[in-house]
Amino acid sequence: MSDDPRGEAPSPARRVLGDARPLVGREAEVQELVRALAGLERESGRAVALVGEPGIGKSALVGAVVAEARAVGIPVCTARGRAADASADVGELRLQEVREVAARAAQGSPLLAVVEDFHLVPADRRLHVERLLHAASAGPVLCLIVCRQRQLSPWHAELVSRAESAGLLEVWTLGSLSREQAAELLGDHPDADEIHREAQGNPQYLKVLGARGQDAAAASTAVLGELAGLDADSLAVLQAAAVLREPFHPELLAAVAGHDVAATVRALDTLTRVDLVRPAEPAPQLALRHRAVGDVVYERLEPSRRVTLHRRAEAVLAEQGAPITKRAHHVARAADPNRPEHLTTLIAAARETLYGSPAVAAGHLEAALPSLRPGQAHWHEAQVLLARARLLTGDAAESRELLDALRSAMPDRSGEAGALADSSRIERTLGRYAEAGALARSGLATLADKDAAIAAALHTELADHAYDLQEYVTSRQHAETAAAIARQHHDRVGEAQALAQSALGHLFTGDLATAQERTTTAAALVDAAPDTALLTNLHASLQTGLTEGMLGRLADAERHLTRAAALSRRTGQTYVQPQILTVLANAQLRRGNLAGALDALDEIDRHASGKASPAEEAVSSMVRAEVLFWRDGPGDRTDAEASAARALAVASASPTAWGVTVRCFHAEWVQRAGDPARSRWLLLDAAGGPALPRLTTWRKPRWCDALAQASHALGDRASVEHWADLAEQCLEQLPSPGRRGFALRARMRAHAAAGETEAALRHALEAVSDFSFSGERVEACVTLLATAALCLDAGRTDGVADRLDGAGVLAEQCGSARLSRDVAGWRTRLAACVGTDDSLPSLTAREREIASLVSTGMTNIRIAESLFLSVRTVETHLGQVYRKLGVSNRTSLTRMLMNSAASGGRTVPGSRASDGG
Repeated sequence: MSDDPRGEAPSPARRVLGDARPLVGREAEVQELVRALAGLERESGRAVALVGEPGIGKSALVGAVVAEARAVGIPVCTARGRAADASADVGELRLQEVREVAARAAQGSPLLAVVEDFHLVPADRRLHVERLLHAASAGPVLCLIVCRQRQLSPWHAELVSRAESAGLLEVWTLGSLSREQAAELLGDHPDADEIHREAQGNPQYLKVLGARGQDAAAASTAVLGELAGLDADSLAVLQAAAVLREPFHPELLAAVAGHDVAATVRALDTLTRVDLVRPAEPAPQLALRHRAVGDVVYERLEPSRRVTLHRRAEAVLAEQGAPITKRAHHVARAADPNRPEHLTTLIAAARETLYGSPAVAAGHLEAALPSLRPGQAHWHEAQVLLARARLLTGDAAESRELLDALRSAMPDRSGEAGALADSSRIERTLGRYAEAGALARSGLATLADKDAAIAAALHTELADHAYDLQEYVTSRQHAETAAAIARQHHDRVGEAQALAQSALGHLFTGDLATAQERTTTAAALVDAAPDTALLTNLHASLQTGLTEGMLGRLADAERHLTRAAALSRRTGQTYVQPQILTVLANAQLRRGNLAGALDALDEIDRHASGKASPAEEAVSSMVRAEVLFWRDGPGDRTDAEASAARALAVASASPTAWGVTVRCFHAEWVQRAGDPARSRWLLLDAAGGPALPRLTTWRKPRWCDALAQASHALGDRASVEHWADLAEQCLEQLPSPGRRGFALRARMRAHAAAGETEAALRHALEAVSDFSFSGERVEACVTLLATAALCLDAGRTDGVADRLDGAGVLAEQCGSARLSRDVAGWRTRLAACVGTDDSLPSLTAREREIASLVSTGMTNIRIAESLFLSVRTVETHLGQVYRKLGVSNRTSLTRMLMNSAASGGRTVPGSRASDGG
């Protein structure tokens, strides 16, 4: 046991607790232990056992406390348990030093005593530990005992349990870091969420897997320190386990390590005892404690040893008939150019893993290609597979470069057509629509068999190209052809994508019934498809979700898009991830899930930055602006304005449908900023003039409503009427779900402009009903607030409180501070209209009744009996009363009611007291 300089310690200066060195995820523990150090001045001792997994932060926590103790002049004594076969005894727990600790405690001199690796303290030192605990209970000693629970022997566990029961020891089990704490530890790492899941919140593993800077090096060094006492056989077996990576049988490990089974089992016993290897399911498999341990061991292997172990592993797995993907992992790291079977293994594995793990497939192909020459067998296939893998992982530029080099050397026309389909998709991703269309048409021209499977992909590309250019009849025709070819070749996923494409074509050409039917069929095909089939074409789920959203099937859209996003994350198919997440965020925004929408948009920024197309960048930026506008938290307004400006900058020169839509949304943004004249001009400019020729019949009702709102604000009654008429005409042509609410709201504005309050209110409530049916919470809430404005502007207060209650519920469901403030503002105005200066009119009649009874001292049970309600219903109403009035208990509520009655010269309207009861 080592000690700071002996002798009388100076009286420690008092320090602010916040001065303790910050330790991510352990701030509370550090603060508590610093308080314990401060308590030593009052001769109050304490003993704490810090228990947890290796790497969880026990030693880091002790280090922070030791530094604090030394900074205030408290001596520190440290000891460390040692393995039974360890030769060094530096820092060992010695009897004489324990006696000195006890003596200092008796003298009232503060001291910090630390026992690291308590689980390695031998049994003959048990008495020393017990004396330390008693010293901490008798005087100003803070004793910290650090241990790994899995490595405690029975006597260690019994001592801890008995000391805890006797009140001599507190046991703190350190848990994993949260996702937010892990993000703080990893900084701006793009894969922070994935690393947190893989590391299970363990700080040491987070640092190893994050592989950044000095923290990563320190974490690796800590793992290597655990290997110091291993014998040669155990170390060799551990290295073989690191090469295998996955759970293993002892016999397999023995063959890879080059040891006999008996020696390997003995080594595994040692490795299990020191907790480097653990049992795994199904028994009798074993595995390394964590992948991070294997990574550290693997990185320290000499190159020759690494190659030898990988080749042994591949040979043994081949003999056992293991899957080719397992063998390929080892071949890729130790390929022998003189063994042709290694090349075929790598290419076959790449083919098999292309959609399930395109990054792994690319790694296999990169290992194979140096041994291949143009013209050799498999050279073309390897190049095509690599180009596809690059496309799937979002590296569009390299994929296009590979495809351009290959096209002229393709051995068959279908191969060239497939390359052209991929090239067309890349060009569309990059925003080059003319080039995309030309490549897809060229691909069709190369095919002698126009019904070949690849023709479906080319027609799908042409359907997308025509849709981007708003040529909806052409888009529908290509999509129908693609669906027929895909069906003929039993490609159900490709058929689903094409059907969902054709549904949009039908929708935008006025055939709603066919659009609904095609979408229903597409959704059924996607739902029936297993993940393995969907992975070959995630655009099918994306297209289906996109189409469902446009048809007002928001819940179904979110379901299909959420599944696609999960598959994209799981496999690393990042090429389509920005588009999936953008469409998902928009669906969530419309449903009022602002938090979910923002999470999806943040994921684009973390994992797909630089991979989004211009369309995805513009639309996602506009959706972000909308989400932040409605959330309206601290700093959101500034961020929203920047996001809206970014969207406009990308979309301003684009003639595509998405470009027009983004500019229309920007015009609406300007209107919210209080400039209806400029908003109206921008909207008309984006839509192509008063007839809105750049907008489809389906899109017009929304923007007619926006134009009606701007015109109403400007006092242009004739224009309001015009836009309401146009919205209704569009609805007659295409009675699409979700669009009716906008047309009704436009008509509401026209009636309001004409002073026809009853008619305006009737249309407003119908709009609320339509928006609610479609699940569009934000629009439903906005429209309810509009009804409050209608009524109060007309001097009417009946029913306003109930509508504001509904708007308040929707605002709360959405998590919208802006809408909540709007609700509060209208409640204040309502209170003024009914002649009071308090917020009581915001209560419903039932809530007033219950509030009044509460103020008389009645319990919830008595109130329930009196009003013939359930107790739960009373509690729910009372919770709403508390929320609306800003009080937290019955006493505060009673005081508010008494004040209200006194100031108004009357009791609360609607209460029993006012009726004389």
